[in-house]
Formats: sequence, structure tokens, C-alpha cells
Amino acid sequence: MRAILCSRNAHKARELERLLPGWTIEPLDADGWPAETGATYADNARAKARFGREVVGAGHWLIGEDSGLEVEALGGRPGIESARYAPEGAPAIAKLLGELDGVRDRAARYVSELVCLTPEDEEARGSGVLTGHIAEEPRGSEGFGYDPIFVPEREERTVAELGNAWKEGNSHRARAARALLAALGVAILLAGCGGTDRTSKRVLRAFFAGGPVARTLGRRFPHKPGTLPCTIHDQGKLVQATCATDISLVKPARAVVTLTEAWNHGAKAHTWFFFIRRDGTVQSVIQEGSPAPPA
Repeated sequence: MRAILCSRNAHKARELERLLPGWTIEPLDADGWPAETGATYADNARAKARFGREVVGAGHWLIGEDSGLEVEALGGRPGIESARYAPEGAPAIAKLLGELDGVRDRAARYVSELVCLTPEDEEARGSGVLTGHIAEEPRGSEGFGYDPIFVPEREERTVAELGNAWKEGNSHRARAARALLAALGVAILLAGCGGTDRTSKRVLRAFFAGGPVARTLGRRFPHKPGTLPCTIHDQGKLVQATCATDISLVKPARAVVTLTEAWNHGAKAHTWFFFIRRDGTVQSVIQEGSPAPPA
């Protein structure tokens, strides 16, 4: 999957590419960007995506993103004005710490909003929030923006100290990306299912013959819609489970393969949603439910 991030921020493009498995994200090189005058992050993100459509035309995946840091003691500032609060990096950090000098309540939160336009110009959104507080001084060398002074809830280190690997699973943008993938899955399914049982079996064969993850899962999941008994390890114990395969053919030339392991009499379950092309190529994947147990 190839998409254009409607932003000149290369940091965000690289981070978003890590957060959307199977996607290639390129920043948009353009002039005449619209002013960020929206009342919400979503308004600004949508305006960026729509500007991208004007620049590159139809037939492209486009992503608009807007994010900000909201500090309770400052009445939610800088908020949607975060990018214009001060030059990114040390100047913005120095200004914020100056405003908070002597302030004890340093609660804050990061907010991210993603708006994606499909090649057919359908819209999907994903929102993410990370709560925490502002540190007394900058610490750490990874990340960007306000990361050196933002300490997430239940952590003692700043995001810049926790590092990019931590951000990939926990940041506000990571949470927005997961929400966007889920929303895109719903949008694809709502676009209309079609095809035949013969087509479903052909697509599933191509999927299970694909990459190493699909081949490994194919050793215990049925290669056609239905269920099979399987055995897993749950907390060190060997237990019986049910492995189920389902597929939805969607237009144009795409499919969603759903693999579900259920155990403990159905009280626990783990599901993979693979968004694929009908040639079996995986575009992205979402996992939900209990931690996936070893087979």
C-alpha cells in the first residue's frame, strides 16, 4: 500500500510508515498549503488531505494528520496551535517550560487525528490520545517535537528517553494509526461484498501460500471458510481450541481474511484481520483480543 502524507514533516511520514504495516508513506512536496484554521484536529487533518487531492489528483491514497499537546494548566494550550506555538524543537520546549515555571499541576496529553481519503475519495478517520505530564527539563534524544519533556502516564521516563520502539506501540499517533486501520477495514467491508465460493477458495490459497506469517498460520487454520480443532499453549498448559477462517471479498479486487483462535470454552479469543489483495498480497493487519497463544 502506498500513500501520501499531506504534510511537509518528514519525521511524521517516517513514524507513520512504521505504524502502518505494509504501507509506504511519502510526504507531500507542495507549495500553497492552506492555513490551519479548523476548530478541531479532524478539521485540519481533513483540510490537509483535501489539499493533497487538489495537488495530486484522483487515484491516490491520501492521509492528513493534525496533532497537538494540550496542557491542563494552560487551559489546553498549545493544542491545535502546537505547530505554530514556536519553532519545533528546542524553542517550543523552552517556551512551554517557561510558561510552566513554578506550576505544580503539569498534567498534559498528546492528541493525534488521522483522516484518510481512499482512491475512490471515501473518508476514514482514526483518533489517538496519550496522557501524561510535562517534565521539569528535557531528557532523552529520540523522537521529536515535545517528546523530550512529555512523560506518559505510568512511566518515569520521557518519550524521548523511552525511544522510537516504545512510540511505535504506545504513542498517540500509534493509537490513531490502529484506529485508522480498523476504520479502513469497516469502510472496505461497507463498500460491498461480492464473488463466489470458488473465488474465495482461490484467494485463500494465494493468501496461505504467501509470506512466512500466513504460511505459519496456515498450518493450523483451515484453507477455506470454516473451523478446525487445534491445540495451543495457555499459561504453560496444553489446551484444546478452535481455529476459524473467514473471508470477505470486497470491491475492487480486495479481500479481508479473518482468522480467530478461541479457547477456554470461548471465553478467550484472538483474531487477526488481514487486509489483502485478491492475489494474496497482504496490505495491512490488525490484531484484537487476548494475546495470541503459541501453537
